[in-house]
Amino acid sequence: MRKILTLLLLIFPLVIWSCDDDETDGGSSSAPVLVSSMPVDGATDVTVSTNVLTLTFDSPIRLSKSLYLNEKEITILNLSVAGSVLTISSLPEDLERGKTYTLVVPQGALTSADGVSCEEYSITFTTEAKKESVISKKLVTENPLPATQKLFDFIVDNYGKKMISSSMANVAWNFAEAELVYKATGKYPAIATMDFIHLCTHRSDWDNPYWVVDYDVNDEVRNWVKNGGALAASWHWNVPVKEGVSYSGNGNVTCSPDKTTFMPSKMLVEGTWEKSVRDEDLAIMADYLLKLQEEGIALIWRPFHEASGNANVGGVSWFWWGKEGAEVYKKIWIDMFEYFKAKGIRNLIWVWTTQTGYSWKDEVNIYPDEDWYPGDEYVDIIGRDEYNYSTAKKSADEFKTIQEMFPNKVVTLSECGNVAKLSEQWEAGALWSWAMPWYQYDATTLDGHEHANTAWWKDAMNSECVITRDEMPR
Repeated sequence: MRKILTLLLLIFPLVIWSCDDDETDGGSSSAPVLVSSMPVDGATDVTVSTNVLTLTFDSPIRLSKSLYLNEKEITILNLSVAGSVLTISSLPEDLERGKTYTLVVPQGALTSADGVSCEEYSITFTTEAKKESVISKKLVTENPLPATQKLFDFIVDNYGKKMISSSMANVAWNFAEAELVYKATGKYPAIATMDFIHLCTHRSDWDNPYWVVDYDVNDEVRNWVKNGGALAASWHWNVPVKEGVSYSGNGNVTCSPDKTTFMPSKMLVEGTWEKSVRDEDLAIMADYLLKLQEEGIALIWRPFHEASGNANVGGVSWFWWGKEGAEVYKKIWIDMFEYFKAKGIRNLIWVWTTQTGYSWKDEVNIYPDEDWYPGDEYVDIIGRDEYNYSTAKKSADEFKTIQEMFPNKVVTLSECGNVAKLSEQWEAGALWSWAMPWYQYDATTLDGHEHANTAWWKDAMNSECVITRDEMPR
């Protein structure tokens, strides 16, 4: 019996050694080793649009724990494994320019196929440098009116420091919404915005008196400016639904691209009916702008707004001026600019509205529309229109994206409705130059207002970050 036990003791170590050797030959008993990453460790100038990171190992891996980017958790829900490749499909925050990031794979977060834990790995990379932002006070209009330069100087001086308050007229040319704001808060917004939407009525005997609007400079306009208020205006340019149609009647004019045969490219072609509409309407508009100029009144001017509409995300433009695409749009913008220049108009601050932002069908990606931009020499300020944005972060994301696209231009919230309070937006980093909520038709109070109610306006007018009319230069 003793001999048998002695023999077993001699054989047993050999059996253990033999089994261990077989396991090494037949599969992996060592931890996977990182062989490459994207971006590579130590990378610089990594684009801030990067939203997917990958790590490749020398053998198949399994995932069991979260990862971390600058100590912020990347959960397993945002990680995937395919063989030896780990993909990070969603980062815990958007990358910022000029910032260093460290991705940490904690020890034990990954294992080999048979359960051997990986050691801790870290990858460090730095994003591309911040774009230098130098905003000039030089207006695109040559020899601007002194009042226009003074207003633009004020806008530039306060950009990034405070936000200017603004209201929209009730449809056309009035201070109705501004009065509602004053009634609710005891303060007037600094900028009153108008709309030349009913300009076409001046070319016919209009059968609807509601559309007949006096765009002349009146005492109400003079008093607004005298008390420190600034003026802005857009133009929902209505054209005939087709050639030969009378301007009289609401259904005979439109600014919708699908309701008119009017082609913007033909505005620049002699002998076309579109060219005759262009000539007559621009002449009428120039006359009103010159009347403001003669009174020494500057105007923040936002024509051809929201041009791309949904065209940059596979949809269509919302107005006729965008129906033929970006190249035609830029030509008619420049045509208007040159026309007013030839007429001696020097009181305009030109605002172009980008649709860069969250798509109507996508809450994650931000889609740019730089192709529609007329050019730095024709635009003073970049505007963005936002509606139904419940979170301040969403507005801040768009502001930062647009500012990155146009680092040498002032960026403003040129139109909005049902968005986060201005104090919250400012805190989140949406440093708009001004913010202008849209009007509610025939509203008599801000209570229950569909775009900006009493609570919204009280927050705005009582915020340290917001400029009211009484704080404007005289």
